[in-house]
Amino acid sequence: MTLGDKRRRFTHCLALLILHTEELGYEVAVDYLKRCQECEVGHERSLHKLGLAVDLNLYKDEHYVTEDTGHKEAHDYWDTLVGAERIDN
Repeated sequence: MTLGDKRRRFTHCLALLILHTEELGYEVAVDYLKRCQECEVGHERSLHKLGLAVDLNLYKDEHYVTEDTGHKEAHDYWDTLVGAERIDN
């Protein structure tokens, strides 16, 4: 599978993830998506540099969600779509 194939599949799954997260009652804002290869932000193995990762900010009742509940629900659903190893910084 080419990188282009992976990026198109990732984009499709991201759309499904956003719709599912909204169905859970959250509003979603895309934060970091693709980072340049030279960027020093994040983990050295980050898939952001390939355009295969995204950071999502969640909101509930117009308030930024800081607890992990919504993010865990979203990530659990992501695992059913394609799954991806999470890299802890």
